[in-house]
Amino acid sequence: MRRLVVLACLTLGCPANPPPQYYAPAEPDPRAQPFPQRVPPADITKAGRLDDRMVDYQFDGGQLEFEMYRLGTRIVQTVRSRYAVAVMVAWTISSPENLQPVTAMNGAVYVPPAAQPLGLGPVVVLAEMELIDPTQRYRRELSFRARFGDPRVRPVPYAYALPYPRGQTFSVLQGFHGGFSHRGSNEYAVDFDCPVATPVLATRPGIVVAANATAQGSGTTQEYLDYKRTNFVIVQHDDGSLGEYMHLAPATIQVKPGQHVQRLQELALSGNTGFSSTPHLHFQVMTAAYDGVGARSFAFEMAIAPNRVEEPTLSHRYTAWETPTAAPPMR
Repeated sequence: MRRLVVLACLTLGCPANPPPQYYAPAEPDPRAQPFPQRVPPADITKAGRLDDRMVDYQFDGGQLEFEMYRLGTRIVQTVRSRYAVAVMVAWTISSPENLQPVTAMNGAVYVPPAAQPLGLGPVVVLAEMELIDPTQRYRRELSFRARFGDPRVRPVPYAYALPYPRGQTFSVLQGFHGGFSHRGSNEYAVDFDCPVATPVLATRPGIVVAANATAQGSGTTQEYLDYKRTNFVIVQHDDGSLGEYMHLAPATIQVKPGQHVQRLQELALSGNTGFSSTPHLHFQVMTAAYDGVGARSFAFEMAIAPNRVEEPTLSHRYTAWETPTAAPPMR
């Protein structure tokens, strides 16, 4: 959870906040229309005065920019993204001082992608507040959590490649519904027992949308669940789903955001970073959940031999057989 505090002089009582506002239905709907976005009271980035700016959720490929504008006595909290992939953000504004909430002070919001990595996406309004005493300073705290992906995504059937070079054989340490860590957001993830420095190959064509190569160390305590503590590559497929490759070795990523990658193209070397008890490669097909906190993990199948696909199964050993020139098997 990220938290931002804006300093002020006064502590004033405020009435109860409106109930939480969520910008999406509670359950996935394949027919869902684009998420509604609150329209700024004006072109806030030009008409308003920028009072505060926080940059966070920053990896190779982009960042989130939280900005607070003043337009007369109206205070507007916004967010926008520099990632070329959608992001869901769960946010809370708390401890307002000299501020009267006008809209909900927490919720989950869809943040549209930028046109290209490090471009600037559209402004999304999180909340509006009114100054109680315009002659005095004001204060509020902002905290958030975020996930890559559009929760409306529905993956199409596809036979994914084994994510390591031809001729190499590895076992599944943890499969779907694994008891150690494959619950909730990681329900349909698979862990291969690849030793450190095994080449990690793309399981499906797509576009790299985010990556991190600077993390060091591993552990199984809560702080290692943070994306910042692991090295990863995230590839967006043509159906909008995301391929997530995690626990990579530091400084070994071979691709960059915005780059198109082919099936079996090398992405990085496997490692042992982040939430991990032993060297391995974690892969899953996923997108963000509607709440902006969790992920939606999708079951998938892998091409384990010519004309044979199956879900990766705990303790099974799989030998990679494809070459980079092999045609992607579609189902």
